[in-house]
Amino acid sequence: MSTITIHTENENQINLLKALLKELKISFEINKEENLTDWQKERIMKGISDIAEGKFSSSESVSKKARKCLG
Repeated sequence: MSTITIHTENENQINLLKALLKELKISFEINKEENLTDWQKERIMKGISDIAEGKFSSSESVSKKARKCLG
């Protein structure tokens, strides 16, 4: 058995491929899981580190500052 990975851009492409594969009686799986980029992973880890170091603001604090700026 072989595996082919296809990267689609929209639902229409997925539907077309599903129809084709069903017609050809080829079994398939659809995985809509999105993988994070290295940059995204780094930013998440930085955020976790900031929280551990106490570098964050409460939602109440941010809301108060926003209301003050917006009048």
